[in-house]
Amino acid sequence: MNKQKKSLILIVDDDQKTLDIVEDILTKNSYKVLTAQNGEEAIQLFETNPIELVLLDYDLPGSAIQGIETLEQMTLINSLIPVLIISGVGGVPGAVKSLQVGAVDYIEKPLNMYQLLARINEQLEKGSKLQAKEKAKNDLYDKYGMIGTANGMLKIYEQIDQVAPTNAKVLIMGESGVGKELVANAIHSLSHRGNEPFIKINCAAIPSELIESELFGHRKGIFTGAFTDKIGKFQIADKGTIFLDEIGDMSLMTQAKVLRAIEGGDITPLGETKEIKIDVRVVAATNKNLEKEVNLGKFREDLYYRLNVVTIEVPPLDERKDDLPYLAEYFLKTFCDQYNKKHKHITNRAMECLINQDWKGNVRELRNLMEKLVIFVTEEIIDLKHLKEIFGRQRMSEKLELNLPLKQARDQFEKEYIETKLIANGWQIGVTADQLGMERTNLYRKMKQLGIEQVKLNH
Repeated sequence: MNKQKKSLILIVDDDQKTLDIVEDILTKNSYKVLTAQNGEEAIQLFETNPIELVLLDYDLPGSAIQGIETLEQMTLINSLIPVLIISGVGGVPGAVKSLQVGAVDYIEKPLNMYQLLARINEQLEKGSKLQAKEKAKNDLYDKYGMIGTANGMLKIYEQIDQVAPTNAKVLIMGESGVGKELVANAIHSLSHRGNEPFIKINCAAIPSELIESELFGHRKGIFTGAFTDKIGKFQIADKGTIFLDEIGDMSLMTQAKVLRAIEGGDITPLGETKEIKIDVRVVAATNKNLEKEVNLGKFREDLYYRLNVVTIEVPPLDERKDDLPYLAEYFLKTFCDQYNKKHKHITNRAMECLINQDWKGNVRELRNLMEKLVIFVTEEIIDLKHLKEIFGRQRMSEKLELNLPLKQARDQFEKEYIETKLIANGWQIGVTADQLGMERTNLYRKMKQLGIEQVKLNH
């Protein structure tokens, strides 16, 4: 027997006869089984046992928590455990909603036991692979402090492993918001300097007249406002690493002094004549094309070649969409903890919508978006309606499928058009009906027909 057939399966159904039949079949096929007849009991068992798969009845009459609500709660507790919905009611709408919330499959009653066993085995294999991928993701995060298993990220991890043990200077390239600072931090933490200072300085955020003082320090009275001596970042970073972020925005005059510090291993604070020896590893980052900047005379060629010993290019989020769900869930959990809120989960269709977006602001934009969702969405399950409500149809839109039959395409367009009007009018039915040239009752009927749920969030 396959080892997976010893997996613990939770069966949830209000009908005792169904529970007995399914439990008997699964037990005979070497599965371990727990049963529950209502949502409350199911959730308690789900939380306190090493469940590996759930068979959940869509309809739980008499239970305070219905099947779809039980699914939502299970998804919040552990979205990696596969849940198969079984039901004799609900039909296509029930199946669609279940899959959107987080179910992996939908099986109609009466149950075909051979098909049921085949689907259970298939989902357990998928779940095992997903668990392994999750462990690999967590291991990578523990080592590098970054989330991502896309090919572009795996290449970066390999480069970090190769360069971190050396003293080589590293130039990190990439668009704003991709996580260049995280790469720099990983290089430092995995080097022999890992227990020494890691000093960050954003060259674009400091006025040009102050950056030399920030980098190299100054003596009291050297300029107006210099009331005391100041130790520069290079000196503070002695024996450790200095991270020069957005170095492409540094003035040519400062570049010359940075070049001297790199070449000679010494600095001279403003107002001082004596040089100070330093032992600092330099890691720099930029979102600019420094070769182009050199050709334009905006960046020193000698400094460029000094810094560009090893180049690491961080891919934009649009080139690593496979990582987006992990990043989104990580940021959600982080901000829920930070704001002391119950953990939230994104439904499958909302996640698909996020994956289909263009992320010009990269991981930083996704992070900001998740923070807003935690702040403004009061529900624990974040669905497509919340994205539309908060960020507007123009930013968070579903792409119209060009291969749909004409009626489905027309319904999709009609649904998006009406939702856009409703959102613009703050979900005021009367105002929207007037603008659309239809009766209020007809608009309600059309909303029900198209599956449009009225949304009102507490902002």
